[in-house]
Amino acid sequence: MSVQEPGSGGEGPEASTSSSQTIGGEKPKKQVQVVGAPPPLPFGGRKAEERDEDSGDDDEDAEEDEGEEDERDEEDGEEGREGAEARQNGREEAEEEDLLANFPEDEDTIDLTHLRLTTKALRRLPWSKFSKSLERLSMRQNEISKITEYDVGQLNALKELDLYDNGLEKTYGEVLKACSNLESLDYSFNSIRHISHLNHLANVHTLYFVQNKISRVRADDLTGPIGVNLRSLELGGNKLRSLEHIGHLTKLEELWVGKNKITKLENLSSLKSLRILSIQSNRLTKIEGLEALTNLEELYLSHNGLQALEGLESNARLTTLDVGANRIEEIKGVSHLSVLEEFWANDNAITTIQSIDDQLGPNKCPKLNTVYLEGNPVQRSEGAAYRRKLMLALPQISQIDATFVKQAM
Repeated sequence: MSVQEPGSGGEGPEASTSSSQTIGGEKPKKQVQVVGAPPPLPFGGRKAEERDEDSGDDDEDAEEDEGEEDERDEEDGEEGREGAEARQNGREEAEEEDLLANFPEDEDTIDLTHLRLTTKALRRLPWSKFSKSLERLSMRQNEISKITEYDVGQLNALKELDLYDNGLEKTYGEVLKACSNLESLDYSFNSIRHISHLNHLANVHTLYFVQNKISRVRADDLTGPIGVNLRSLELGGNKLRSLEHIGHLTKLEELWVGKNKITKLENLSSLKSLRILSIQSNRLTKIEGLEALTNLEELYLSHNGLQALEGLESNARLTTLDVGANRIEEIKGVSHLSVLEEFWANDNAITTIQSIDDQLGPNKCPKLNTVYLEGNPVQRSEGAAYRRKLMLALPQISQIDATFVKQAM
């Protein structure tokens, strides 16, 4: 029960004394307040505020003790986490070292595909022991963002390096100076913007840059020693708008530039060794600029905007011609292709096969074995007779669209 202190209420001076009623037959003693002195203490002797303060001190002490315990727990937790991380890093390092533990020092081929290998982990591997023996290294589908002289740069005997599908934004070709025997480099499916720092690689004959962010081949990108022996160049799935600065690659046999934004066939006349040209899924509207490519054997022009079969007069060595998914209305201009084996013209605007034997018949193209014409208006208009008419007109073929019709002659 709380005790009203003098002056704290509105009941007058009488409030400073206790009740005058007897308790147990005895009159209680009066509590008199001395003027200028603090109010008399209620039963219990000490003020409630002092008791509260003492209680608060006890609570603060308890909180401090709990805080110290929490800090100790946090410190112990941090030490535990640091220890766990250290142990985990130790295990990871051990596991990374184990990646190469089973390979002898004279190993010539190592495949580290799809292992979530990072740049840091790559650098920790003991590459030096393979510096004189390793010829083929595949690290496809990992998380590598950089190669250095401390890892790949140590492999002096390396001939094939596959970095397909990683996180590279540059070639880091400068670290490959010690890898003078390199013949094949695959940088496909990365985020590379320029073909740079590879000029010194004189023995490279195959170069893959499929599905990167290359918008143009710069004037000095493929000059120097690398341009001397380069035979295959793959630049499909980039952002190229034109074919430029490749005319000096006179030994080039294969050029793959599909799925870009190229609008014209040009600057190819010096590539006289070219056997395969793939320029599918671009923005071409005309077949042109191929007159000097007399050694061309395979030509892939599907998924463009071509309106006619033309410009192939000098390409008599063609064995495969793919012009599918264009706007071609008539089969013509191919009767001179005497060694043609596969003709793909599906998904165009061809309305008739009335004179197809004059262009692709056994007297013109005796080696022809496969013809694709599905998806043209003529397939719909001929209906069930479509395949039978083709077989009669082209008795030498063994496959019509995806269907085998007979054994080749």
